[in-house]
Amino acid sequence: MRAITERIYEPMTKAEVIAAQREWAKYVTEPNVDKLLELYDFGTADEPLLFKPTLADVIRLDRAGARSYFVGDDPDYPHDFGFLNRGWTHVEFQSAVGPILKAGGLGYKDMGHYTFIDGDGNATRADYTFAYHKLDGRVLISLHHSSLTWFPPVSD
Repeated sequence: MRAITERIYEPMTKAEVIAAQREWAKYVTEPNVDKLLELYDFGTADEPLLFKPTLADVIRLDRAGARSYFVGDDPDYPHDFGFLNRGWTHVEFQSAVGPILKAGGLGYKDMGHYTFIDGDGNATRADYTFAYHKLDGRVLISLHHSSLTWFPPVSD
């Protein structure tokens, strides 16, 4: 019989969520995949991480899928080339209005744009949605959806 451990979510503050976003950006620019993955809650079979990264078409539910996106070289994800291998030097979050406290008060959600700057100064802007909760004193990402920003065509 499998032991079931209770997941007890803890209150957190908006400042803690913003600090977690800064930490995420730090590990993208260092790059440090192990520290980055520690910021995610890979959950349980009933409550897995929901992770749809920017430059991928596959939704990931586990650590192996997330790791593959960030560093590549996983035959199960042949189109992953390693987001962290792109040489990002700066990441800036631009939240629409949040982070916003979720109903029940034990989590936050945030949506906006973030901009990634590479070593040549080129910018890539993406849209993000993140959900956070706190377990064992740590603010963790439980949902991460990101996609390239759509820009309307310029009319003449």
